[in-house]
Parts: sequence; structure tokens; C-alpha cells
Amino acid sequence: MATKNAKIDSRAFKRDIKKLTKFIYGTFAKEVLKDFKKETPRDTGNARNKTKVKVSKGSETIKILTNYPYGNVLDEGLYPNPPKKGTGKTAGGYSTQAKKGMSEPTLENARKRLNKFVRKL
Repeated sequence: MATKNAKIDSRAFKRDIKKLTKFIYGTFAKEVLKDFKKETPRDTGNARNKTKVKVSKGSETIKILTNYPYGNVLDEGLYPNPPKKGTGKTAGGYSTQAKKGMSEPTLENARKRLNKFVRKL
């Protein structure tokens, strides 16, 4: 069985990398932030309003910043103590709105979205 050598058009490859980079730092970052906010439990709206995205092209990172002190608590699927009585927003100390937190579902959606875009290239 003969093997075929794969040829890569370097210009087309560079063009695809440029498209991918533009997508990641533009549309993709905005969509990830939107997904994260959608997964954030809603009480007063403070958490959703103070959540921002920071894109650093130099270090090639996209960060979701939770600019409120209880961000880690919510992301772990917990609920700030003491929970409000009678609101039905907790069950055994865990949030009923974001049982998996925000990061896990957001990352699942981000992987799917990125794979879909790469397949189109």
C-alpha cells in the first residue's frame, strides 16, 4: 500500500490561522461571556452585571472576570451564606439555579462552538 504525501498550501494555512485568531478574540470571546452570564444565578443581577471578559492577545488568553467577592462560591455551585429564607434558591447549601456552577457548562459550550468553527475551515 503506497502512502501519499500530504501537501499543505502555506498561504491557505496562514489565512485559516488568521480567521481562527480573529474568531477566537472577537466573536468567540463575546459568545463565551454571554454563555457564562446565562449560567450565572440571578438574584439581584449584580453578578451578571459585574462579569466581564478580558482578552489578552499578547499572552493569548481570554479571561472571564467575576468582579464580585462571591464569584468562586457561585462557580462551585454553592450559594453565599447565609441563604435568604424561603426563596427556594438553595437546596442543602447548593444553588438550585447553577448546580454545576458557571465554568463547567460554559466550557462545554465553548468546546462545541470552537470545534464547529474549525471544522468549517
